Amino acid sequence: MNLLGNKEIFGIQIEKDDYAYQMSLYVNGQDILQFEMEGVCYPYRWRNFKDIIEWIQKNLKSIISEAECPLVLPGDSAVEIWKSVYKMEPEVVDMDQFEILQDWMFRHSWFSARAGSYLAEIFFRKKRDNVEISWDNSNTFKDDGVKFVFPVGKYEVGINDFQKVMEQVCYIYSQL
Repeated sequence: MNLLGNKEIFGIQIEKDDYAYQMSLYVNGQDILQFEMEGVCYPYRWRNFKDIIEWIQKNLKSIISEAECPLVLPGDSAVEIWKSVYKMEPEVVDMDQFEILQDWMFRHSWFSARAGSYLAEIFFRKKRDNVEISWDNSNTFKDDGVKFVFPVGKYEVGINDFQKVMEQVCYIYSQL
């Protein structure tokens, strides 16, 4: 398995076998992509990561350069901001502003690239000289019996370290 970065800080492991690709995303020593189903712990695996790699290639520049969410909303992290929108009453939500926020979120969360897989919803956003990685998968795929091992969290990693790992992931994927 190819480890890119550092498991104890921020790193991604990626490999391929005859049937699927497997990926681990480590934040502070925890693989935040791992999930349980029926008491069995699984790594994140899928038939290919093409959609994820394309999402990274398309959005990495936005992640490391866009400093702020385009709207002022409550929340200390990108995932908290996103959740705050869903707590609003539908008649209060301005659809034009919601579309602006949704466009920003699509550039900062790879969930739209999951292609039907059990990929954890993780947000990436610039915060000063770091990239904030935040997630809340408490209810993600709950109806399918999926329970993420590390369901909620927030962590910051240096922009250069983040960018290097993400670029290496794209390169290594092309070599597998």
